Amino acid sequence: MKILVVGCGKVGSEIARDLAGSDGVDSVVAMDASSQNLKLLRKRVPKITTVKLSILQKPRFHALLRKVDLVCGALPGRLGFDLMTETVKAGVDTVDISYTPRDAFLLQRKAKEVGCRVVPQCGVAPGFTNMCVGDASRRLDQMKSVEIFVGGLPEKPEPPLNYQIVFSLEDVVNEYSRPVQVIENGKVKKVEALSGRGLTSFPGVGRLEYFLTDGLGSLPRSYPRTREMHEFTLRYPGHADMMQTLRVLGFFERNLVKIDGVGVEPRQLSIELLRPAMSQGSPEDFLALRVDVEGLSRGKKIHLRYRLLDHCNRRSGVSAMARTTAYPCTSVALLVGRGDIRETGIVTPERIAQDESLFQFVVDRLDEHGVKVKMATLN
Repeated sequence: MKILVVGCGKVGSEIARDLAGSDGVDSVVAMDASSQNLKLLRKRVPKITTVKLSILQKPRFHALLRKVDLVCGALPGRLGFDLMTETVKAGVDTVDISYTPRDAFLLQRKAKEVGCRVVPQCGVAPGFTNMCVGDASRRLDQMKSVEIFVGGLPEKPEPPLNYQIVFSLEDVVNEYSRPVQVIENGKVKKVEALSGRGLTSFPGVGRLEYFLTDGLGSLPRSYPRTREMHEFTLRYPGHADMMQTLRVLGFFERNLVKIDGVGVEPRQLSIELLRPAMSQGSPEDFLALRVDVEGLSRGKKIHLRYRLLDHCNRRSGVSAMARTTAYPCTSVALLVGRGDIRETGIVTPERIAQDESLFQFVVDRLDEHGVKVKMATLN
């Protein structure tokens, strides 16, 4: 199995490292447009092959695609769809973690024609959260509600934002500004990001706030008959109010504002101003995740809960966000590469998890990496 990892930031570099040490993988090629990212990766994994290349350099990129069996994509959301478009053209199986605003199912027909598999949004959320819902759908005769809570946070928060960048800051801002798809009273609709706020207590962490973000991915499409379905982001209390203020005042807008005759994009300026504020403090983080699914089984009400709390690996320096995002991706990549996923076209994470053995493979690999998933039936 020859695998190409495209994008070698915090998460992509861990995807490459994990795959390079996995059974059945003959070689891993890591590709990034940043020389610095590749240099840091070579320090961590000296024997890995690196290529400085952008997906926009299409002739060279397609020449590279012809030499591999599978691609793992770890680019920012704005580039994820473009990557999948090119890999489908090349007929190469792909597992991608990006939350692209464009619907991956637009590639369904072409992927079916060429006989390749594309697993989109296969990180932690969407991704592993979708797998939990997929597993729950197998256990229940009918799903009535799905509530997902997930957030990556610093162990030692630094005021005033009490948040630290653990993945693309551009994608973080997207979470605070992009309309949120939910299912309420059996109807799919869009609501504002940062709405639906409340407080919850998470074991091992304490009190956190939650608010709606657009993280359901393909779940509303897969389970349209579910009556209630929401995805909430977790943060330390007070963070949402600050982000809501910036959003309402237009700091996340893309339309140019003229200042002394010069056009400035408020969103891009805000990202650059937020970057140092969200880079303060020690790098240790944790990832808290809870998926609650309620439904019926043989006429009886059932509440299934999936819970995960992971911390930064201090020995390796790999963040909890990188670990919990990378390992669902690498696990599914191994399943695809081994031929365990036979269906072609767009194959969602929840679709994969409807097969008990495939979901268990992912959970077992997470466990081997020290990422412990707890599953319980509450009633």
